[in-house]
Formats: sequence, structure tokens, C-alpha cells
Amino acid sequence: MEGRARTLPAPVFIDLTGRDRVRRIAMASAAFAALIVFANSLANGFVLDDRGVVVNNPLVTSPLTAWRVFGLPYWPETLGGGQYRPLGILSFALDWAVSGGDARWFHAVNVMWHVAATVLVWLLAAELLAPVAAAVAATVFAVHPVHVEAVSNVVGRLEPMATVFVVGALLAHRRGHWSAALLFALGLLSKEIAIVFVALAAANDLLLERDWRAALRARRWLYAAYGGLVLAYAIALVAVFHDREFTRPARAFLDTSLMERLSIIARVVPHYLRLLVAPAELSASYAPNVIDPRPGFTLAGSLGVLMLLIGTVAFAIVARQRRSPALAFALVWVAVSIAPVSNVLFPSGVVLAERTLYLASVGTCLVAGIAAERFLLTKPVMVAAATASVVLAFGVRTWTRTPAWRDDRAYVLTLLADHPESYEAHLAAGVALKGANALEQADRELTIARQLFPRDSVVYRIAADLAERQRHPVAAAALRDSARIARTIPYGSNSFGSGARR
Repeated sequence: MEGRARTLPAPVFIDLTGRDRVRRIAMASAAFAALIVFANSLANGFVLDDRGVVVNNPLVTSPLTAWRVFGLPYWPETLGGGQYRPLGILSFALDWAVSGGDARWFHAVNVMWHVAATVLVWLLAAELLAPVAAAVAATVFAVHPVHVEAVSNVVGRLEPMATVFVVGALLAHRRGHWSAALLFALGLLSKEIAIVFVALAAANDLLLERDWRAALRARRWLYAAYGGLVLAYAIALVAVFHDREFTRPARAFLDTSLMERLSIIARVVPHYLRLLVAPAELSASYAPNVIDPRPGFTLAGSLGVLMLLIGTVAFAIVARQRRSPALAFALVWVAVSIAPVSNVLFPSGVVLAERTLYLASVGTCLVAGIAAERFLLTKPVMVAAATASVVLAFGVRTWTRTPAWRDDRAYVLTLLADHPESYEAHLAAGVALKGANALEQADRELTIARQLFPRDSVVYRIAADLAERQRHPVAAAALRDSARIARTIPYGSNSFGSGARR
């Protein structure tokens, strides 16, 4: 017995050291992958919303007054106001103070937020999976193409910021540490999507803990803190937006009933699955007519409903059998993270945006890690080959997509090439051409935009301003009249009102 006691520590010590080394290498590899695939984003400048939120925003360019953001909307009043994201504005103000407005610095900070999110995804996955499987989950997250808009576009930063705080809060929650509440608060101040943390924490306790009742009891004070923070956040929103709109519905949802909105949302569901699982085709905009805005169920909508039913049944089976609680948790993560931006509970400002899937993709990548762990011992070669193929394909797609956010011209040309049927692509082209004083070309693009989607009053107002610059007062007046009735124009109509087409 004495001899055995002397020989036991050595192999245990070696095994733990080897495991720790694998963990460190895996985490560093995932972080390095996140850094490499987005390195070319440092060549990007400020694009579209970056100008209103960052470049032309006094709260950003005059950092000494940035403290005022806690009483103001995220969007400047000149752009209509809306949303409450003070920590995001403060981060931009800090960047401006450090760099003097150098876009390269802003993009470098975006990349570092993404690297931080990747490391935290690794830490979460490592608590649920074997180190190698966790490395698969984190590396897929690092290179996922659906993250391009969030990382390569300056104002997309708020997505990785919120994800860093949500995942960090969940890790602290799992340890019962008070810092979970602090991180949750920081997430709420970064972007409203962080509200899902409470549901994710509950899912963790209900699905991953052996005794969920004991887990809820042990963390009851944390849940009380979360509730207090949600209440304080709600009070702040009421104070800031009591006389303002918090958000404006996407143009496709204007004057639609709940059932009509749900019929449009059903067509989005297949896009969620495609973007999270096989994001070969990306788009900077999903405005009409990239997604059909007409109310009523279609084949695409029926497919979306079918996919929801299949997903619900699959989750019920997994949760009931409790053979893979991590898989059930990952599926809940995806559903919970999509819920606030799905437009089901309330209409948001976009039908779909790739940046809003940044947090949801954590769940998808956990599923990838779970699949790798399932076959790692029996089919290691297959797992290695599949992982390498996915990481390489995703990495190449991410690297080649990042330049779409290089500048306004690159954005518009990419969107026109990807989706010439998008009215927003032609609207953006018209605005850019108008700014370049190419008035005839701008008029042509704005006319196409009205033909593709005649229900957006903004297009008419911009076209009216253009007509006045071209000294066509009658056409300008007709376009302003059309702007007032744009919402009532039937879908598919080519009648834009007198003077709308010149």
C-alpha cells in the first residue's frame, strides 16, 4: 500500500498538466483565429450609420460631454432618436479621445472585443465539454461569417460588447459570484439584447444543474439582483423615452396586424437557420424585397412554420430524455437570443440583420462542439476533417466579406451586386449619388427604389429634395404628396402618384 501511495501522484500530476496545456493551446488558437480572420477590417473606414452615431455625434467627438449619454437616446435626435445604449457611446468617445477619430483604431477595438467574446465562449464551452470539443466550438465562433457586420462595421461593436458581458455574467452566475449582476448591468447599458441573460441563467440552472431546485435556492439573491437591475433599466427607459419613440418599426411592418406581421416573420425563419449553419450567402440588408414584405402566408412562410415545429419537437425530445443537457441548453440559447429581435413580441427596426445573430451564434457553436465531442472518440479523423473544413470555409468567407464594409461605395456596390431586388440598395445608391452631385443617376436609382417598394415615405422625400435641386418644383410637390400617402399604396402597385416618375 505504501508503494502504491508513492506512485499515484506522479501520473495524476502529469495528466492534469497535459490537460491544462491542451486547454491553454486551444483557447489561444481560437483567439488567434478571431484576430486573423478580421485583421483586414483595419483597412475599413466609417460607413453609413457610423457617421451619424460616431463621426457627427458631439457626444463622441467631444468626450468631456459624453457623460450626458445616460440621459439621451443612442441615436442622435437629428436621426430620429431611439434606443438606449450609453456604454456603447462612451466606448466610441473613448476611442475618439485616444485616436482623434482614426477609423483604424475603432476597427482594432472592434476586433479585440470579438477576440474577448471568443475567449469567453471558449471558457463557457470548456465548462460543458471536453477541451478539444470546446476548442471546436470557440474556433467556429471565432471565424463565423455571420459576425462580419458586427465586427467589420464600427457601430456593430455593440453586439460583441453585449455578448462579452452576457457570457461573462453567465460564467459568474454559474459560480454564484456577485459580479454576475455587475456584468449584466454593463450588458444592458451596451445593448438591450443583454436582457436575455436572465433567461439564459434560468436555463442554466434548470437544464445543467443536477438539482435545479437547490441551484435556484442557492442563487436566489442573484436573481433578486437581476430583477432589481431590470426594474432600474425599465425606469431609465421611461425617463429617457417618455416623450420619444424607443424604436421605429421596420418599413415592412408599418400598418400590419399581428397575424400579417407573423406571416412575414415566418419567412425569416429559414434565413436564421441558413445564416447560423451555412452562411455562404450574406447580405448587408434584408429590407424589401430581399425578404418578401407582402402580408400573407407563402411557401417560404410555410417552410418557416414547419422548421419551428421540428425544432420545438427536437428540443422537447432532448430535454425530456436528459441525455444531453448541454445540447438542450444550446438550443435554448439560440431561441432565447433570437426572441427579442424576432419581431414576434413587438416590431423592431429591422426584419432581419446579420449583426443581431452574434449572440445567438454562441448556441450554434456550442452545438458544433457537442457534435464534435459525440464522435471524437469513435471517429477522430472524421471530426478533425469536418472541423478543419468548416473553419477553413468560414474563415475564407469572413475574410473575403469584410471589405464590403470598407466605405460607402463598397457597401452600396456589394449590396447592389448581392441583391439588385433590394429597394434599400437602390435607395442607398441614390443617396450616395446625390451626395456626389450625380443628380440624374441619383434620380434613376431613387425611381427604381420606389418601383421595388412604394410604401417608404423616406424615398419620396429624398426624391423631392433632389427634384428641387434639379429645379422641378411641380415634380417635387407631387413627390411630397406621395410621401404622405406612401403607407396606403398597395403592394405590387406601380402607381406612385403624380410626378413620382419623371
